[in-house]
Amino acid sequence: MILQQKRQTQTADYWLQEFAVHKEDIEYLYDWFVEENEPQNIDALCLKIIEQRCKREEEALSKGSKGAIYQPREKYEVGQRLVFPLFDYATGEVLAVRPGNNPRYGSFSVIQVQLENESTPREFAAELAQDHVLNRSAALLEESTGVLSPEQLYQQYGHIVRERLQEALQQNAEFVHFNGQWFLRGLMPEVTPFHLNIAEAMIDEQRRPLSASQLLQEVELPAEVSDSAKAYALQYALSQDARFVEIGSGEKATWYLANLMPASVLHKPMRLVPLYRTQGGEWLSRELHEFVAEIGDEADQLETMIVAAPSPADSAQILLIYPHRREGTLPLTAQALRLLPEIPAERFMVTFIDQRTGEEIPGWMVPAEKYAWGLEEWYRRHALPIGSVIELRRGNDPFTFLIGYEEGKRRREWIKEAKVFNNRLTFSIQQKAYTCRYDKHLLIDEGSSEELDRLWVNAGDPAPSLFDYLTEIFPELAKLSGQGLVHAKALYSAVNLTRRCGAVPIFAELTRHACFDPVGDGNWVYEESLRDVVYTTPEEMSKRPSSRRQDLIIDRVYPYAASNEGYQP
Repeated sequence: MILQQKRQTQTADYWLQEFAVHKEDIEYLYDWFVEENEPQNIDALCLKIIEQRCKREEEALSKGSKGAIYQPREKYEVGQRLVFPLFDYATGEVLAVRPGNNPRYGSFSVIQVQLENESTPREFAAELAQDHVLNRSAALLEESTGVLSPEQLYQQYGHIVRERLQEALQQNAEFVHFNGQWFLRGLMPEVTPFHLNIAEAMIDEQRRPLSASQLLQEVELPAEVSDSAKAYALQYALSQDARFVEIGSGEKATWYLANLMPASVLHKPMRLVPLYRTQGGEWLSRELHEFVAEIGDEADQLETMIVAAPSPADSAQILLIYPHRREGTLPLTAQALRLLPEIPAERFMVTFIDQRTGEEIPGWMVPAEKYAWGLEEWYRRHALPIGSVIELRRGNDPFTFLIGYEEGKRRREWIKEAKVFNNRLTFSIQQKAYTCRYDKHLLIDEGSSEELDRLWVNAGDPAPSLFDYLTEIFPELAKLSGQGLVHAKALYSAVNLTRRCGAVPIFAELTRHACFDPVGDGNWVYEESLRDVVYTTPEEMSKRPSSRRQDLIIDRVYPYAASNEGYQP
């Protein structure tokens, strides 16, 4: 026989269109939870639902189980029980039989059937001579070959079952969801305020995050409850108490006290939140692209630029800019993140070790927000300026990192110093001496940090456009040069004294505004009379037709972080 129809559970329409979570499904899961007494993830629950649907279908199809499978061509008697595949294999009893009346179909009967779980009888055709797909259903359903297993069905349609089951469970107060797992509220042992106070005391005494299994060594819950149920109930209770913060998730989850965590770890410092954001697609010259790579600002490293499974690294060099120096943080650039053997949590404790002294410095890393915290005192003790080159190396133990800088001969140089005058950012030249290696263009002495704080603009605060701000501070930097030159990297470093911004938005403004012109070696000049002229095409941005300068450098522009036309070093 050539088969043309499979069991309903073997069809895409059943799962993609007809499937809905019924009361019977929830009751089945409830009983299964009681039997297993273990928290379960949504995948396991979905598979159980699919298994149960397939089992019910097989039982309905087995001969003599609940009655004959309804077929329009057959003759039926009052009191006979039938199975209806189109109604989720519901059974029904024939209540009455009468002649049909439709000239198109010839002679046939109409049976009145009372379906289970329905209050009103339905009517169906019987003794129908015309061909009908349901006339072949029973034989085809029983003789189908190549039946997919519940596991195979889950691979194909699990995403639909998962979505609809999660929605149903979320609307049922008897089920609890935490950390990717579901459990019955009634099976969870009670975790009292007394238990939570013990957990708080344990963490406070040890001054480190503790796992649920470690906490349960002193937090005593009923012995007859399974270990997994105890851990689930305790962690769920901890998550509902503001005193506790989860570090990590799943089997690696640990718990810490919010009042022991630095505020700058619990919440990203506002000085690290960009006021002007890198979007991708900004037009930059080849030289400016190279500067972006040299600076390595984490604010410029878009998610679309992250390479899957990059090879690990043993060391990373990081340029220190003012917002990180002021907050005592270290940017976790793409290169720095490659030092991590794994990322166990959104935030986790690490130990920095001074390469010179061997001093251990407790710190934290927050990879999702691309920064590490805990180095404020270390920056101050070593008098590391803006523009310093920091070296981070893997330690001998996981989550231990050597931190240092390349020391050179101390010599005095003329460098830029930031000052606040009449509530404006100004610059002067002063002689300073540093022993560390630094990027000479990023190097700025910030003078009084307290004065700079008064000019700081956070993301979300009212602020002038980036272009307006560049035209304000560019002349301040230009006056330090006899030729009115400002290096692009110096402009970037200066902007970050009062507001957080990656290099790309700044360089993009230089590129598209005619009042700025590149004159070689990374230097730019400003022409006030062209302030209102904007280049709109890549060709204009490259050739800069409005420029009056004889020393203009023309360079092709490329979109930043673009997959097709983007600059390739």
